[in-house]
Amino acid sequence: MRGFTAVCAVCLFWVSAARGQAVSEPPLKVLVVTGGHDFNRPAFAALFDGLKGVEWKEAVYGGKDLNATEIFGGDGWKAWDVFVFYDMVQGLPEKSLQGLAALPKAGKGLFFMHHTLAANQNWPEYRKMVGGKFFTGKTVEDGKEVGPSGYQHGRDMRVAICDKAHPITWGLEGFTIHDESYNKYAVAPGVTPLLTTDDPTSDRVIAWTHVYGNSRVVYLQLGHDEKAYEHPAFKTLVERSIRYTAARPAAADLPWRSLLDGKSLAGWEAEGGAAWRVAGGVLVGEQGPNNAAGDLFTTESFDDFEAVVTFRVRWPANSGVWFRYRNGATAYQADILEWPNPRCFTGTIYCGGKMFIAMNTDPALVAKDDWNTFVIRGAGSRVMVFLNGTKVGDVHDDASASGKFGVQVHAGAEFGPMRIEIKEFKVRRI
Repeated sequence: MRGFTAVCAVCLFWVSAARGQAVSEPPLKVLVVTGGHDFNRPAFAALFDGLKGVEWKEAVYGGKDLNATEIFGGDGWKAWDVFVFYDMVQGLPEKSLQGLAALPKAGKGLFFMHHTLAANQNWPEYRKMVGGKFFTGKTVEDGKEVGPSGYQHGRDMRVAICDKAHPITWGLEGFTIHDESYNKYAVAPGVTPLLTTDDPTSDRVIAWTHVYGNSRVVYLQLGHDEKAYEHPAFKTLVERSIRYTAARPAAADLPWRSLLDGKSLAGWEAEGGAAWRVAGGVLVGEQGPNNAAGDLFTTESFDDFEAVVTFRVRWPANSGVWFRYRNGATAYQADILEWPNPRCFTGTIYCGGKMFIAMNTDPALVAKDDWNTFVIRGAGSRVMVFLNGTKVGDVHDDASASGKFGVQVHAGAEFGPMRIEIKEFKVRRI
């Protein structure tokens, strides 16, 4: 992997190979939002019933059982992790529009499907959220006359994968799907295309992702009826898109890359006075003369990622794993420490210039005389740290979107003669 500037009401487990240490995460709470367009509801429901690690409900705009208009008009939306939009409503009340606008501010996962590209025609914010727009009639936007967009039923569309290394499309091959095509719609500049088609009745880019506010966003143009819902590639795209927008690994088998070769410091560069070496396949860092500090950084930078780091330290210690490091003031660190005020422990997230942005207050989570495992995720503005399987930090912060990984050895006799050992450091796109 290159550098990059990784239905059940039970938990999913993502396992670190180093210790068999499972990261436990609850099922994703997914709200599927519909209204304003007919569809085969039983077949559509079967699609979501088949998803693993998902608890979902359908909310219909103006519905009797679960009313999406009311959910977005109040604070009911806060209970959900991911929103799947499959509606084509127009003219929502102002309070509901305010609720929709709050989703990217809160960093909720946003997945837009098929005809929802034509929803909320007269609300400019919606086009920004989706990253595109289907024009239901002629209109003037940005001083230009555009529309109407077009559609064609019953197309056997050949679909190509733009980036086979992307977490949503990883390992997928091109496919043909019987679906409805769209044309003459807008795609915002700056989105990342996921799928294209050469169908003559369709525009070329038919799926994309981007970041809006604090949210990861996916739009998938496919999905007109049961012939799409039941297509294996479509099912995979839906499940992975939901997980991707929730900042979870889109697939359990996304490939890992080790940042340690077990023999040398290749791919790393040292700063400061600490001493670094590899012994018995393990990276070792110790204070230098007079308890001098130092850091070891990767030569590459990374943007969105999941990393697994297995470590142990000799106490007393003040160390940590840097990520998205650009400089001392623009970086994050998963701390390895016992801090007196405010009282916090290993797994606390440090941010340059801000001190602690999430604190682990449970000392029992760390095995002081044994190996421990961090799972660290950076997805857009969302930063998460797990310690030995337990989530200890989950925050949105915009201090740094990309940067290097690193390991710290802190200065000071009060931490001497500290030593950190790392036997696993691997990373993947997420």
